[in-house]
Amino acid sequence: MKNNKIEFDIFGDGMRIFLDYIDRQYRKDANYKPHPIIRAFECALPGIEDCDIGERTMGLSHEGTEDNIYQPYAVVLEKLKDGIEVKEIRNLQVDKELPLDIMIIIFRLQIQLDKIEGEVVTPDEMADALNHVIPGEKFYALGDRWKEARDLFRENLKMGRIRIPKEFEEDGLVDELLSIRYDTPWENYSNRLRALIGSGIIEKLDNDKVQMVITSPKDSEIEKYNVFDYAIEFILGQASDYLRIYGD
Repeated sequence: MKNNKIEFDIFGDGMRIFLDYIDRQYRKDANYKPHPIIRAFECALPGIEDCDIGERTMGLSHEGTEDNIYQPYAVVLEKLKDGIEVKEIRNLQVDKELPLDIMIIIFRLQIQLDKIEGEVVTPDEMADALNHVIPGEKFYALGDRWKEARDLFRENLKMGRIRIPKEFEEDGLVDELLSIRYDTPWENYSNRLRALIGSGIIEKLDNDKVQMVITSPKDSEIEKYNVFDYAIEFILGQASDYLRIYGD
């Protein structure tokens, strides 16, 4: 992702359509909570009208729920002669700046997730939403293939094709592996163990574009905010280690 500026024509069709869409969602549901980056953008936008060209305004998002699910963000806008430039998107909880084009991904993902009723999605719905906004069919929901992934992992481990990182040995993962029986349900595996085992299915897939396997059990209910964080984490890679990693 390029960390270059994002400019919006104030009267541009794309941005106006998106903001109209958000406004309709609020009218339909007074408790509607879009991603905090979007809320911060909304808060910054009214102030831009009173700015002179070259001046900036900032919007801050509040927490998403009473349980502090969402982290707060700040969005800084600068008024241009013919539009608006997004100067900065910052995660305030950890004081980290995000690439500006993350906003476009968040906008598109918000619309996709809003098409699914409720606050949770299935692993298949999560994969479909991510593949829609991040081109390339990079996401795959493991689903019923977890047994195949388990057996493949067991074989590769036995053949010495998999080396358990030292830190995993020190933090109890090896002991956890040894405690797993052949008849242990996938739901009883920990999140990190499912991720370790399930990702191996990539070598068996017909689609060689897949880079991330969603290993949550098939019938899991995944909170939508998890999908946003998953997308950001995927895009930023190692730079995203400040983002929270959620369970199911």
